[in-house]
Amino acid sequence: MQRKKILALSLVLALALALCACGESGGGGGAAAQPGPQSTGTWTEQPDGSTDPMEYMTTTLQDEIPAEWTLPEDVTIGSQTRVEVKGDKILYGEVGESGFVENITVAQYADGALNTLYSFDDGVMRSYQRFFSPDGSKIVLAWAPSAEETDSWNVTLVDLATGEASKLDLPEMTFPVTVTGENGETSEETMAPQLLLVKWQDDQNLVVLGSLETYTSTQGPYIWLYTLP
Repeated sequence: MQRKKILALSLVLALALALCACGESGGGGGAAAQPGPQSTGTWTEQPDGSTDPMEYMTTTLQDEIPAEWTLPEDVTIGSQTRVEVKGDKILYGEVGESGFVENITVAQYADGALNTLYSFDDGVMRSYQRFFSPDGSKIVLAWAPSAEETDSWNVTLVDLATGEASKLDLPEMTFPVTVTGENGETSEETMAPQLLLVKWQDDQNLVVLGSLETYTSTQGPYIWLYTLP
């Protein structure tokens, strides 16, 4: 149990530090809420999967843009812009006051021009998420409807070759909780994950961790492996 408590504290601390750090430093978004060709893969629970939050995030919130690139004048990369570069592709989006990325654009660079491959503005994403698959052919979005609705997380895969977005049907990840009412009476309810972290294992496999903000030996996180079709 002591190990689980330490992991819980490290998870919350790491997330808090990441959010603080971000404050210092053609597809359409609507398709992200729909099933698609990448949503027919298989889920496998990983009871021995890693609960280390640092494996699911990055501390580099702005990748270095290649020196030979000349971005179009209408593209502004400021101190509050999340930037991830993979080969000739760039993902960028503004980090709002809430600490979440509120929209993203993915584009392909060539000869001083950016060709938009995908854009999303239907929700918010954590700024420390890694987006690109290892080969850069896809991105994953772990998103909530808004900064005020982070108890309803979704996962969407986007094939950048086609711009098609596929919202995954997430497996069981609910937690039993005891709720105390105003009159002091308690009731047993279930809660969806308050934290949803994702990472690419390789180009064909995605790891998803769902957790409450804190957990013990009886309320540990769910870890699932999603294998693309």
